[in-house]
Amino acid sequence: MRNFLITLGLAVAACALAFGVFFALNDDAALRRAARDNDAMAWLRAEFRLDDAQLAAIKKLHDDYGAVCGEHCAAIMDARERKAPSAEVARLEKICVDAMTGHFQRVAALMPVGQGERYLATVLPRVSGYTHTGAPTVGAKP
Repeated sequence: MRNFLITLGLAVAACALAFGVFFALNDDAALRRAARDNDAMAWLRAEFRLDDAQLAAIKKLHDDYGAVCGEHCAAIMDARERKAPSAEVARLEKICVDAMTGHFQRVAALMPVGQGERYLATVLPRVSGYTHTGAPTVGAKP
């Protein structure tokens, strides 16, 4: 029984040490800070390992797309408020989703090869089930 307790204690200690090492090696302070500050650009930079030029180009795309996104949101909200036919609302929502998808694909094209694919795998599922009640976020479930 004593050998069992010693063995169990050593196994628990080894697991705790392995977890601690794994956590220390995989903890990214920049990601935690971006999440805490709700800073999408800082999150993009840290998560997808963007350099200054890539981040600047993506930020420009993001800023330029903001006006387009605002127009789509306003059109959808207006259609809902005036109780437009569901076909019209659906058409406006499709325009919005298609525009977001194109925007995300342009953003991905500015990223390093594997990172762009990973970015699309992260954001596109959130677009397909988008409810048009606010900007889609990475933290929200698709």
